[in-house]
Amino acid sequence: MFLNGTRIAAPGASSERRYVFSEFEISGNQLIAKQTGAQIPLTVDSFRDGWRIASFAGIVQAVRTIRLARGREPRARISFFPQKPRFYYAIWPVCQLADVKIVDDPAEADLHFYFEDREFLTAPPAAPSDRPAFNVGCYDIRKSVVARVFEETFGYGLTLDPTAHDGPAVEKSEGNGRHDGRIVACPLPAPTPGRVYQRLIDNTFDGVEFVDIRTPIVGGRIPFVYLKRRTRARRFSNDNRRVDVVSADAMLSSAEQARIAAFARAMALDFGGLDVLRDRGDGRIYIVDANKTDMGPPSALSGKGKLKAMRGLADAFAAMVEARLDGRP
Repeated sequence: MFLNGTRIAAPGASSERRYVFSEFEISGNQLIAKQTGAQIPLTVDSFRDGWRIASFAGIVQAVRTIRLARGREPRARISFFPQKPRFYYAIWPVCQLADVKIVDDPAEADLHFYFEDREFLTAPPAAPSDRPAFNVGCYDIRKSVVARVFEETFGYGLTLDPTAHDGPAVEKSEGNGRHDGRIVACPLPAPTPGRVYQRLIDNTFDGVEFVDIRTPIVGGRIPFVYLKRRTRARRFSNDNRRVDVVSADAMLSSAEQARIAAFARAMALDFGGLDVLRDRGDGRIYIVDANKTDMGPPSALSGKGKLKAMRGLADAFAAMVEARLDGRP
């Protein structure tokens, strides 16, 4: 692409493309992430979304290149372990826009970031050094753990016993990014191994359009929220009919934001995204998912909306980086 008459290479160099392609495999009409098992339908829409994400990454790279050309120094240097984020993860554009340089050698880094696209480890990973590190304590984001910590933090629950509950419930896998939720009629003779059962939340404003309040969290702060709007048929998918960026105050009370921050602290989630649903019946919010390797921004956003969102995240991330470097929590 070209910016100000200069050709800027998007992060789509041949080595990057080979790496990205090695992380996925095709099975039937699905693109499958080898590490997590997450499935992406191979459709015209998915190819269009992929193009939008790559194009946005090119814009971010261009902004960063111009800053470097003007002599702008990095705010800090950060290393990711055990793997580096690719351009389709939210933290990649955030680092570029926050002037935080991603380095390969941990010895050159001022900070570290635990980054691994898996939901469970038996113990916290060891950081490369004693320098400040993000998300190190966030090593178990299985759905059952998220539900347990949510109940401990908020004082009301999400989990159901499918053998005792009478009525509809949501059945989903423990894994992250599967989008395989389905409605089942309870009671069941027995739960399916590896699945969790939760209350069915009516997360509609009008009884028709289902709304996921996707809530970025950065150092306990909520810079904004995404309103992800879906049809009834796609309510458990990641196929958004429309996405809007709105202020956190417009959707969440100050008390709710404080509890969300407390939940993130309990999960040791310094940077990530939460799926928050508001139930139309009781008016309360429920955290149903926590993601420490958040992808983004959502492809359904316009280019202007994507840049606005990532700049908001970058400002919050820069503040968190400076706080950690200064020895503040």
